Amino acid sequence: MTDAGNPPELATLEPLEPLDGGGAAASGPAAGDSSLQALRSSLPAPAFNPFCRDKTFYRFLFAGVLMLLGCLMPFGVDYQQLGYKTMSGACYLVIAVAMVWTWWGAIHNNRSTTASLKWLLASAIPLVAGILGLVAYDPEAALATAQQAGFLPSTAAVSTWKTLFADMFAAGRPSAEAAQAAAKVENFWRLHGVGKIFVLVGALVAELGFFGGVLGGAKKNKQDKKAMQMAATPRKRR
Repeated sequence: MTDAGNPPELATLEPLEPLDGGGAAASGPAAGDSSLQALRSSLPAPAFNPFCRDKTFYRFLFAGVLMLLGCLMPFGVDYQQLGYKTMSGACYLVIAVAMVWTWWGAIHNNRSTTASLKWLLASAIPLVAGILGLVAYDPEAALATAQQAGFLPSTAAVSTWKTLFADMFAAGRPSAEAAQAAAKVENFWRLHGVGKIFVLVGALVAELGFFGGVLGGAKKNKQDKKAMQMAATPRKRR
């Protein structure tokens, strides 16, 4: 018969798992804080933030990617002469990497910084240089130089500024002259440098977005000022 006043001693139970997790992971609040810190220290999905509603941030990032790709492409008829191997291409590469870096961070933080705006203004350098290069580009002279250097055969032809769009149209429709027209258009861009075109387009996208934002901000400020003045004006009694 068991005495209710003196219950028997219970046997000590062994833990099912080691308290220290078998040395695999630490337990307690410190482990949770370290895991949360590790998650917050990394960026989310590449260049995407659901809380970033400003489309210009993504546009500037895309412009930086275009310039970066252009610097990795040839800057002339020689396919081995990539853009970043030249002095101008190396400078453009620095601007492109800075654009991608700073605007990626701007998308992550949902706000721009002075660094991102500084490199956005620096994109005007490849824009001006690219426009001047297009103005001074002579396809026929470039073809003669490339043929003398042995990059193109003596039978190669190139489109001129006057025949470029006509050759592009002829290359896009099925005909006997389509292959020759396509080759002439390809030589036109190859002689100038495909990478230069990508850098120019990227810089153009960046600067158009910048000036569009400035004009849009000025227009919005003017509308807000006008709305405040109308709200502050006392209404006439009937």
